[in-house]
Amino acid sequence: MRTYHFVILNLLLQATFFVLFLSGSLLYIGPVVGFTTCLLIGSVSLGAGVKAIRRAYPDSLWLTISSLGAVVSSLFIILFTVYIYLSVEGDGLGPILFQS
Repeated sequence: MRTYHFVILNLLLQATFFVLFLSGSLLYIGPVVGFTTCLLIGSVSLGAGVKAIRRAYPDSLWLTISSLGAVVSSLFIILFTVYIYLSVEGDGLGPILFQS
């Protein structure tokens, strides 16, 4: 695959995450499935971004900069997902840890 394919894959995965999150679709699926889906999207996006950086670095400055931005936003997606799903709320129960 070419470098820009990894960048496009990364952007599509991030767009999928934001559509799922902003549309409220995560409310209709279970918290474990939502957590797994968001973490999987973030992880695959991070992997594609790192692969794009490794391939683009010596050749194209523009692809390297866009790949770095994609990696940073992938890290934010992963950290945000972990924070939202595993953080303790006011009642002392995490949303994913104590679901029945």
